[in-house]
Amino acid sequence: MGYINGFLSCIARINDKTNHGYDFRLSKHKKEDSSTKKILDIIFNPICESYKLEKVESPKEYIVENIKQFWFFKFQEKEFSNISLTDSRNHFSLSDEEWKHEWIEEFVDLLLVTASSNQVYSLKVGKTKGFYVCSSSEIILENESEIYHLHLSVSD
Repeated sequence: MGYINGFLSCIARINDKTNHGYDFRLSKHKKEDSSTKKILDIIFNPICESYKLEKVESPKEYIVENIKQFWFFKFQEKEFSNISLTDSRNHFSLSDEEWKHEWIEEFVDLLLVTASSNQVYSLKVGKTKGFYVCSSSEIILENESEIYHLHLSVSD
């Protein structure tokens, strides 16, 4: 899990060069005698008044596309700034679509193996109790004894 969180932190810092604050992290919660709902209530009740779990039918494909479309390897648009991360003449390999997809797939494979999940859910946060984030993806990976929470967000 340390490797995954280190990778997530590095990607968030790369994205921070877009002049937005990104926060990517994976947390693990042991079920012990608790139900999935009870654990999620502990995590999300301080944040929001309600949340909704939606089962993901094709976990790898869903997570890869969600991450690729919304989260990893974001760049500052030229019209907004000239001091942030840009890819001049397409020389920075992180902007290559083929490489991005391959690296994201490798990350998702590692995530799924680490979580040994038999159920994956997308969690939609309802009305928040205060400022949470501007946009986020909350992905819940569940196995027999643990729940993993993949949090991907941007503020600002």
